[in-house]
Amino acid sequence: MTLLRIFLENISDTIRVFDREILRHVYARRLSEGDEVIVCDKSGDTYLYKIKKRDYRDILLERIGPIEFSYPPRNIIYAQALLKPKKLESVITYSTQFGVEAFVFFISKRSSVRDLGVVEKRLERLKKIAKSSAEISMNKPPRIETTSNLSTLLEQFNNYKPLLLYENSQERLNLEWLRINNIKDILLIIGPEGGFEDEEVELVREKGGYILSLGERILTSEVAGFVVLSLLQFGI
Repeated sequence: MTLLRIFLENISDTIRVFDREILRHVYARRLSEGDEVIVCDKSGDTYLYKIKKRDYRDILLERIGPIEFSYPPRNIIYAQALLKPKKLESVITYSTQFGVEAFVFFISKRSSVRDLGVVEKRLERLKKIAKSSAEISMNKPPRIETTSNLSTLLEQFNNYKPLLLYENSQERLNLEWLRINNIKDILLIIGPEGGFEDEEVELVREKGGYILSLGERILTSEVAGFVVLSLLQFGI
């Protein structure tokens, strides 16, 4: 069985854990004294711990030592044009499992939701969802941010290569394309339900970004993102 992976802000040689969510996972896996878990701190360092003591209120962990953990070979910023609040949760739940570095939500010209407050009001819940999903998939929890529009997004992440999905593009994203264009730092830009305006596409093109489609099949915004991440995962 894969070792339980948990995230804690601060760690030491011994840690007493009271977090209910972590305790729930410990009991669900029937872990007991002597069993091992992986602990990751806020800086991304990873350690192996042994359960020294366990009861229904808390667990006491004792550090065994550091461990090497392989992070994804591609650094991906997932930039999503603002969607309805419930869809944001789906994007974070599943895309976190692919090891994205950060989610950035922005307002595009065709966004039906135009208030970044829908993210900010739910930020703690979205962070909790990301943390739980990261624990499942052995990934580091991603950052969750907002920025005003596409232009600001491109300026903010100008050291990443933009990759924008556009249904009218003649160039397709597939495994062969990834093999030829072996890019490491990617700003993946996904549009809203209505897609991007032509001027937004041209803005990304002017910045040296790739404009790609997934073919003729029509996909919802959040599913299109999952497909791209799958290709990036297996197109290594």
